[in-house]
Order: sequence, then C-alpha cells, then structure tokens
Amino acid sequence: MSFVSTLTQFSFPVLPLAELLRAALLLALLASVLMFFRPLLSGIVRALVLTIRPRMTKEERAARLAQKTGAVLQRAIDSAKGPGTGTLGSGA
Repeated sequence: MSFVSTLTQFSFPVLPLAELLRAALLLALLASVLMFFRPLLSGIVRALVLTIRPRMTKEERAARLAQKTGAVLQRAIDSAKGPGTGTLGSGA
C-alpha cells in the first residue's frame, strides 16, 4: 500500500476537525483581545472594587493600627505575667 492510500483509508470526520480549529482560533482571538485590553480591564475591575468596598481614610487606618498595636502589647504584657492572668483567661 502506498502512503497516500494508507492515509486516505481512514475516514476522519472533517466537520469536528473544522469546529475544533474554529474554536481554537476563537479562543486565541479572545485571549489576544484580553491581553491587549488588560490595563483597561484591570482598571475597570479596580474601580468596581472601590465602589463596593471603599478604602479607609488615613485617620481610620491610623486608628486601626493603634488598636492592633495596643492588642499586641496587651498580649505581650499578659504573657509576661504568666499563664492564667490574661484579660480573657479564666484566672485563678
């Protein structure tokens, strides 16, 4: 048997191959558009996130930092006193 006849004896359905090629090209086109407009899309997403959950003001961030620092210091003081003497502990 010749090479050509060997290849042509198998009946490959042409339609699924064409559909697969079309889907791959469509996916490649979508990926390239997304890569091209990535800065714009990321800016839109950031704007939407800020509308849903706005940033805290500078004063609110400073207050939260002070609260966390105070809690850390309180835990350090409580652990230095020994077990069972903490503010949330059962005490003795």
